[in-house]
Amino acid sequence: MPQHATRPGFTLIEVIVVILMVAILSAVAVPKLANLGSSRAGVAARSIARDLTYARERAIATGTRTWVVFSTSTHSYSVLSEDPANPGRAGASTLTDPNGTGRPFVQYLNTGEYAGVTMASAVFGAGSEVGFDWVGKPYSNSSTALSANGTVTLSDGYSVTVEATTGLAKVLP
Repeated sequence: MPQHATRPGFTLIEVIVVILMVAILSAVAVPKLANLGSSRAGVAARSIARDLTYARERAIATGTRTWVVFSTSTHSYSVLSEDPANPGRAGASTLTDPNGTGRPFVQYLNTGEYAGVTMASAVFGAGSEVGFDWVGKPYSNSSTALSANGTVTLSDGYSVTVEATTGLAKVLP
């Protein structure tokens, strides 16, 4: 009985199944990529809220006023601490990033993982910076306690609000 030699290759059914799988994966992935900018803005907003919370908790733990200074022109913010020997915003210096990088605690938006995310405004009373005292109460750059909530507004409709009464930060989509 003669044996038939088999040739390597794919059957038509295997090729069709692979094409269908690629089509299904593409149909799922493309809409996710379209929302990437909004996702980045959400991540940036949560990062700002986390850093505001860090500044507040640090002020409570150390008893030293801690500031978060926002710059809409450079789409960045930095975290500063007052010198206990020279209290006041003017004597504050930039903290070291708590992530162990050894670099100053300055965060830039619109670059890297936050590419495309911009800071439209930062309003805390009469200025664009907020300080927290030893009980976590927020202050404006004039060292006046906030009488209204402060807000940082980002692109794609995200904002971070600091409650005037408690100093707690929350993200609003």
